[in-house]
Amino acid sequence: MGQFSTLDLRTEVKERFGAVRRAYDYHLYTAKGKRLLDMYQEGGAAILGWRQGKSKLAFKNALDRGITGSFYTEIEDELVRAVQEVLPQYRTVRWYASRERARLACASWLGLWSDMPLIESPLLHPEASIDIGPSGDSPGSAARSIHGIPLWRPWLDDAYYSMSDRLDSAFLRTANDTLSTMVLVSPYPFAGGCTLAVFADNQDDEESARDRGAILPSDPVAPPLLAALSRALFDLSAALCERTESDWSRFDSVLLKHWDRRGPYLVPKIRKSKYPDFFRSCLDKGIVISPDYDTPSIVPATADSGEFKAL
Repeated sequence: MGQFSTLDLRTEVKERFGAVRRAYDYHLYTAKGKRLLDMYQEGGAAILGWRQGKSKLAFKNALDRGITGSFYTEIEDELVRAVQEVLPQYRTVRWYASRERARLACASWLGLWSDMPLIESPLLHPEASIDIGPSGDSPGSAARSIHGIPLWRPWLDDAYYSMSDRLDSAFLRTANDTLSTMVLVSPYPFAGGCTLAVFADNQDDEESARDRGAILPSDPVAPPLLAALSRALFDLSAALCERTESDWSRFDSVLLKHWDRRGPYLVPKIRKSKYPDFFRSCLDKGIVISPDYDTPSIVPATADSGEFKAL
């Protein structure tokens, strides 16, 4: 195959099974009567499930009250509280119309170049695993190539401690893991519209503070979407205490043949050049995995072990 690029998930599903007509928990139901197990989960936005919690109700309530304009509402303060319940160490929360806008805001505040990319946590890099990497480069050399604005995903802290004996400590020590600002993978499966970013205000680090720019103001975002995000984050806060390593390890006997698991996240063991074929093979068997090699697939919190037999 030629040079790898992210697969078109919409087209791949449509051509096989028709339009998606319903989504529930960790399954997609299509026009041709096919039920698909969702291990992509909208890149992590549906990690709580497609219709879990009360986020849709919060969205509807805001709509019913008619607050759909760009004016200030109390929902903004509620969203800040919801983010800080999950990430209390970040004092400043902003929301932007796209990931690109959030990325630029983080890079600008750090005083870095505008093309600084968004990156997954070094923990989700294949080289971080003693079982998989390194694939040619030394751990230090591979780690130094990881430089960017980090994406925050829930349960990664727990993953670090639960798999410490399988991690390449030299790789993680060398990787550039800037945590003073992050872009959040928000737990609300709504295509487009809003991306959250957090900024740490460390007043003790005066030298670093002098090098930083002003934090760009939030973009105007419809209050119903902010209300849904707020409710989803409160739901996530509860789920962080309820879901543990045992919830993700139930399917290890099958999944670890193809992925290395870090918490709920799955890092492919297959070579990047072979990944498109693997993606399509899984989809033919009724399993939707990440269409992007560098974006992890995710273990469904609820599934039947029989659904993985096709693997």
